[in-house]
Amino acid sequence: MTPLRSLGGQVSSLPRASRMVLACASAILVLIFTYNRSRIRGVPNAIIQQHVVKESGGTYRIPKGRPPSVNLVVAATSREDYSWVKHLRVPELVVIPYVADNISAPHHAQKNKGHEAMIYHQYFYDFYDNLPDISILVHSHQQSWHVDQLLEQDMIFSLNHLDLREVQRRQFLNMRVTWGLGCSSGTINTTRVNEESGNSPEQKEMQEAFRANFNIYEVPEILATPCCSQIAVTRERIRSVPREQYKRHINWLLNTNLPDDISGRTWEHMWQHLFLQKAIDCPIEHKAYCLLYHICFGGREQYDEWIELMQGRQKLEKELKKLDDEKEKTRITEKEKNQQEEVEKKDEQGHKEQEKAKAKTRKWLVSELASIKEAIRVRREVAVVRGAVRINRITEGEGLYGDDIEPGLEKIILPQPGPQSPEVLVTEAK
Repeated sequence: MTPLRSLGGQVSSLPRASRMVLACASAILVLIFTYNRSRIRGVPNAIIQQHVVKESGGTYRIPKGRPPSVNLVVAATSREDYSWVKHLRVPELVVIPYVADNISAPHHAQKNKGHEAMIYHQYFYDFYDNLPDISILVHSHQQSWHVDQLLEQDMIFSLNHLDLREVQRRQFLNMRVTWGLGCSSGTINTTRVNEESGNSPEQKEMQEAFRANFNIYEVPEILATPCCSQIAVTRERIRSVPREQYKRHINWLLNTNLPDDISGRTWEHMWQHLFLQKAIDCPIEHKAYCLLYHICFGGREQYDEWIELMQGRQKLEKELKKLDDEKEKTRITEKEKNQQEEVEKKDEQGHKEQEKAKAKTRKWLVSELASIKEAIRVRREVAVVRGAVRINRITEGEGLYGDDIEPGLEKIILPQPGPQSPEVLVTEAK
């Protein structure tokens, strides 16, 4: 006897009431199954094919499947070499050079004015209806201090390690991570319209520039974002701004009386407002490195240790250079002293002892520098290995803009409301 017949016999032997209950339950299960199948079929494939990333700030859906399409917009002049782009390994990448000083180029600025800001706005206007998933806009130089030291100050390394899914999640970001210029020492206070600033000469012009570009009177007091206008932005964020607004920004750059370098620099502090409607956009450094470039130190303490090593290296290199410069200066002086043999013989012994001491100091500096460089290399390699594991990135990257344990820049530089007194609370309750 087959199992099915045996089961049928057992069911037929049940009381009539039990058979009715079993039949109803079976019918309900069939209906549920059919309904769920129809719901699954009704869900668009684009929704099914998504990663779901949960963070304290919300839930983000990032498309799976093929890599996002990318335009790399290179802001250049006709004399600058950007052939380094051929070494990039970014999938679905299209390189679009915009030439500032050649109106015959396929893509060009209306006028060589406003530095990269003019080119970026021209690209947004020109490609508004034909945008890829992600647009990355950079300067033409491969090696530059504009790129972080942790990224080897190399645009090839930076772009090849950029996590495009993280760009899609954040929708707009500055490719530079460190706070140094733009988020800490280089924040802009728009109320200081009469104050010169050595590091930020554009500061006194920011209030008027902001009002002219965004046609608003209430300007944020503090503007902060990492320098230096090398950005990545999604199609959705670009199109969240009306096309004609990009034309407005182009016209302002064309017509402003500000010097070329100053008008361009004002935009270093306004991209985050244009695309995110934020005055301050400064992610926590080690978290941003981990999520954006997959270099994860394991936490703030380990990252600070790496920073201290880098500062120690810079200090030793400075001391070594100073010693070598003094030696070279001494050699030049010796040529003049050859004409004074008697004075030279008198000082010969002291000179030899001084040179011996300098040689000993130099040997120590070279040894210490080699040790620190090796420690830096090892810690960086460990951070890269750690960053290759997704769970490590999720763990370290949680709270990208700060939390109670590691406060963000807003809590550091902006006044926070203090606890109210019991009398105030009672009054409000009434």
